[in-house]
Amino acid sequence: MRFKRTFRVAPVICAAFAIETASVLAQDEVETLSPSDIIENAPADIWRSIDPENALYMDLPAGTIIIELRPDFAPQHVARIKELTREGFYDGLNFHRVIEGFMAQGGDPKGDGTGGSEKPDLPAEFARDTLGLSEFVQIGRDRTAPRVGYVDGLAVGAQPEALRTFRADRKVELWPLHCPGVMSMARASDPNSANSQFFLMIGDSRLNLDRRYTVWGSIVDGFESSRRITRGEPPSRPTPIIRVRVGADVPVSERKDIVVMRTDSETFLRYLKAAGELSDIGYVKDICDVKVPVRVDGEIER
Repeated sequence: MRFKRTFRVAPVICAAFAIETASVLAQDEVETLSPSDIIENAPADIWRSIDPENALYMDLPAGTIIIELRPDFAPQHVARIKELTREGFYDGLNFHRVIEGFMAQGGDPKGDGTGGSEKPDLPAEFARDTLGLSEFVQIGRDRTAPRVGYVDGLAVGAQPEALRTFRADRKVELWPLHCPGVMSMARASDPNSANSQFFLMIGDSRLNLDRRYTVWGSIVDGFESSRRITRGEPPSRPTPIIRVRVGADVPVSERKDIVVMRTDSETFLRYLKAAGELSDIGYVKDICDVKVPVRVDGEIER
């Protein structure tokens, strides 16, 4: 199980949406409002709640990390994570391999990168066909992908839609980006060997990991707690995972009220423009630097 460093979709944004977006981005208001102003004044209907059944509460010594699970991208991996979580498998395990600027790996009962659960290994879920993810909103392009955008808050890359006519399988791939805060599955050299081990992205490793490892979620609250995970291969004093729970199993009184800005909204596009992350010609400065706005218990996460 050793990890080695070694979306229903519309083919394009519809014309009406593109025209509307261009109009919004051209407004003088975009030039005068700060990103914070745009978030503060965002209407209530552009915030979406997280399904407790697809939330994971991971308690670390430095605090709780809340992860939004993504069965739309990795249904079998998400099912496995929830199954093991509900069995208490991850409670007390350590982050056994942590590389600064790269990732923190855990989920191994042996603690050395060679262990796993007694359950069968999982088939790879690296990418989806764009036709399967109607929620995909392309915002532009960047240095790593001809198309980049979001699916319900998760940053993704995609091949050009025109490629479909030239492929024998008629597929155009769309994949999650390995940006900081993303949760992905560790594996051995066999692409279909993921089992229980996972890794938390600390840095940007899109070029090395995209379409080679299965992304199953992303952190929506508590990413700062990951900064306190002890580094090392292995760490001299490994950071333990105190407890992991599925959100639906957490008492209502202990759950956080988390809402995420809809990344298919005009407000989000205005926010990107005001933050200087999206140019007038559709070039995305660095999608891994973009922080999708989140409200936790009514407070905006900074």
